[in-house]
Amino acid sequence: MDPDIGCRSDGEGIALIVHTLIYRFADSVAEQDREQFFTELRDAALKSGLIKDFGYGAHYLLPVDEHSKGMTGNAIAQFACEDLPTLRKFSELPLVHDLLARWRSKIDYEAAYANHDVLLTSTTGGNPMHHTEHTVTVDAPVEVVWPVLVDVEGYARIFPPTEKVTILEESPEHQIARLVVDVNGVIQSWVSRRDIDVNRRVIAYRQLENAPMMGYMGGEWRALPLGDDKTQLVLTHDFKPREPVDGKVAGKYTYEEADEMIKAAVERNSVADLGAVKIEAERLAAEGQAA
Repeated sequence: MDPDIGCRSDGEGIALIVHTLIYRFADSVAEQDREQFFTELRDAALKSGLIKDFGYGAHYLLPVDEHSKGMTGNAIAQFACEDLPTLRKFSELPLVHDLLARWRSKIDYEAAYANHDVLLTSTTGGNPMHHTEHTVTVDAPVEVVWPVLVDVEGYARIFPPTEKVTILEESPEHQIARLVVDVNGVIQSWVSRRDIDVNRRVIAYRQLENAPMMGYMGGEWRALPLGDDKTQLVLTHDFKPREPVDGKVAGKYTYEEADEMIKAAVERNSVADLGAVKIEAERLAAEGQAA
């Protein structure tokens, strides 16, 4: 993908993807040309219907920047879009490539970029994101544990609260699935995306369609080999409730009540889910040894 293309958050504190662009314009580039470049880039982004928001501004130079190694930018831009497929679709539009080619022939600049989730939430005026990490040691090799994690449809069998999992989209690198789950006696449904890194044995997940009380939910499953017959299983969560409407989250709870309920559910379910994977993987390992 051309390093000029990216996306940012949706301005509501529930962004899925942020793409940060750092530009280094040559001294020969006039301020008027720089402003026109960003204006045309913004117009192309917003008129595409794929990008929700766009912002750009100057990099504020510090004295230490004069002696720093690598590229120090003099401008920054961010786009907002829903997910990586949307970003990819935008980046492949002919009008985007034509715009960038025209400006590259006209002005001299460098660009660096990074795709990432929202990293700072407490500084944006909203409520802070929580991060939790739970772990368990599994008496089974990572080669046995990993398939249990990847088999998202099997979660309905090994996780008691999960009643049904339907895969909506799948490739070797990702899954998008709808989960139907019993949450504190109430049946809820949401859609999650899981990005699968086979080499690192990490599954990064996030809710694309949130549960009713959830403002953001994401995290990782990590399977770390401990020798030939043990695996360290790690489950992380990054989450926060929805922002209240008329003082209520999901029409029922104060933000504080929803926050405490979600934190308790994450704690309870993390222990239960790790235990369920441990039991299943150890069962499979024992069956393999018996065979």
